[in-house]
Amino acid sequence: MDIIKKLNKLRLERNMSVYRLAELSGINQSTLANTFSRGTIPSIQNLELICEALGLTMAQFFAENEREALLSDEEFRMYENYKKLPEKIRQSLNEIINSIAENKER
Repeated sequence: MDIIKKLNKLRLERNMSVYRLAELSGINQSTLANTFSRGTIPSIQNLELICEALGLTMAQFFAENEREALLSDEEFRMYENYKKLPEKIRQSLNEIINSIAENKER
């Protein structure tokens, strides 16, 4: 697995700049820029921060097949579409879903 290639693919899928990824992960922008431009493999701690900023767990990142997250076909399609949404829309969608789930429990 090419870690740098996969990180870059995931970052671009989310329309995220290196600057934005640095903001979300708390990693220095120059460190991330070196990761992508020079192919410097991040430390495990930084990889975990990057994955979190990208909305992934380390297990999902290293899974050979994203389907290994044990999602149904419908859940997987929703997940794939969700990853493509801008952060603000994802937050709004999460609020809606949480509100619906809370009301259903009552």
